[in-house]
Amino acid sequence: MMKVCYSEMDGPKGLSCRMEAAGHAGYAPAGQDIVCAGASTLMQALVYLFAGEENASTEAWDEPEGPRMAVTVEAPCEEWVRGAFELAKAGFCLLAERYPDHVRFADVSRRAEDSMVNLQMFAADAAPALSAAQTQQAVASGTLKAEAAQPAQPAEIAAPEPAATKEPEPPKEPCPQPAQPLPRGLRNAVEQLHRRWAAEEAQLRRSVPEFALQKELRDPEMRRLMQMPGMRVQDAYRLTHYQETLDRTARTVEQGVMERVRQRAARPTENGIRPGGAATVHPDVSSMTRAQREALERRVMQGAQIRL
Repeated sequence: MMKVCYSEMDGPKGLSCRMEAAGHAGYAPAGQDIVCAGASTLMQALVYLFAGEENASTEAWDEPEGPRMAVTVEAPCEEWVRGAFELAKAGFCLLAERYPDHVRFADVSRRAEDSMVNLQMFAADAAPALSAAQTQQAVASGTLKAEAAQPAQPAEIAAPEPAATKEPEPPKEPCPQPAQPLPRGLRNAVEQLHRRWAAEEAQLRRSVPEFALQKELRDPEMRRLMQMPGMRVQDAYRLTHYQETLDRTARTVEQGVMERVRQRAARPTENGIRPGGAATVHPDVSSMTRAQREALERRVMQGAQIRL
């Protein structure tokens, strides 16, 4: 059985939060255990969410009973950090309720004790308003005593009275069930995430004025990237439009090169950059030395034609 515990420690700087999971669920053989996979996903999500926090730490041990992992965030904890822990707590509560024989979850924080219903207020002759799985989970976490969890047996069973003949009532139309509100921790986490997205959207609009997050989320690739833990809006936008950015940059560079070539072609020729010499000088025999004149004479005797 996997045991998961959430605790808080009140210090001078505020509350420190800690989530610890230990053991194997044992629901199915290794590699096919969906319960263990779900619990591992929740713990890994906490690790990825707190990867950039300086006051967060992750510890892992390999013990004889199975692996044990703990995620701790030292005080002071921001509101979104508590929301992330609330989301993980909600996931472990669902796992413990669905699979009570394989996952046991306990919340030993002060907030959980203050908000917990006093299960001892049910009288012996009244049935507790808990399901069998919830009762087993309450006994496992120490909230409810095992004796109080046993349903009370009635003293005697009265004989059923004969039912009076009544006209059948017309079937009633089912009333629409109101939408169930999200848990407080999950709602706070969602609101914190939306506020962070709004701030990143406003920052991205400084460089990309036409950016709109609602419009970009219609792209499946953008939605897939935004679902990754810790993904920022600007990083997801750049990855989604990576090829478009490359094409736009290539076109900008190409236009710049063509413009520079065009400007150089239209530039007037300046002194000193002509391909030929600045002046043409003809040889003068009177200024030649004797050695130069003898060299010319030998070339003439060999049949060369010299133009001066």
